[in-house]
Amino acid sequence: MNAIALSAGLWRAKLRPEVGGSLAALDCAGVPVLRTMVDDAADPLQAACFPLVPYCNRIRDGRFRFAGREVRVAPNLADQPHPLHGTGWLRPWRVVRHDATSALLEDDYRGEGDWPWPYRAHQHVALDEMGVTIRLMVENRSTEPAPLGLGLHPYFRRASDSVVTFVAREMLAIDPEVLPDGTRLEPDALARWSAGAKLPSTLVDHCFGGWDGIATIADAQGTVALRGFGTPCLHVYAPARGAELCLEPVGHSPDALNRAPEEIAVVPPGAATGVALQIATN
Repeated sequence: MNAIALSAGLWRAKLRPEVGGSLAALDCAGVPVLRTMVDDAADPLQAACFPLVPYCNRIRDGRFRFAGREVRVAPNLADQPHPLHGTGWLRPWRVVRHDATSALLEDDYRGEGDWPWPYRAHQHVALDEMGVTIRLMVENRSTEPAPLGLGLHPYFRRASDSVVTFVAREMLAIDPEVLPDGTRLEPDALARWSAGAKLPSTLVDHCFGGWDGIATIADAQGTVALRGFGTPCLHVYAPARGAELCLEPVGHSPDALNRAPEEIAVVPPGAATGVALQIATN
């Protein structure tokens, strides 16, 4: 385990670069803001947060067309026919540099996997007295334009009294395979998120489009506030009676490479695109 400890004011964080560039813990004044990863865990799905690159969520059947050709990406998670969350979360990241309050991590993907476009991703995690800022950038290292999507996958603490608040334009309904079924619903169809709502008793695994970039989670231990930049969608994952609560700022909706390609940034060779997430408490 090659953990990196960061601190600033009341804030403490731990990074596990070798596990998909993961954030392993984030606390404020000793209170967990994100769930804490077990020290010897090697699965990024047990992390506090991990980066999504070069696409977010699922690609239906691992197939899409881009620039006149068909691209196939193999499943990357057991029992899941649709590849999930990109490639970066399953690769070790290199530590470029770090100090007491920040770290810069790099994933230099040279096209050795199914994703046909080489890229270089950088993730900068920085603490200050207000909280944490995570910046994620990806550079197209191929010789042709490439579709590149980014997001972050934080697991917030979840309690029986957690109240989630955010404003969006719409919610995408899902099919039995947890992919958008083409139906667009009112954003408060599952719960009155815009007024602040407890989690419903059913699965939430939905993308909310037209998100204004602001969300809060309130419980007996305080309020966690997050703000996304370059992320017009918020994906909410909260399984029924589960322990997970994910509010994921993402640059595009699930399976956008097939159903909404206009949402994906097409990045010229040598150019880059990025997103960011700020987390604070009050």
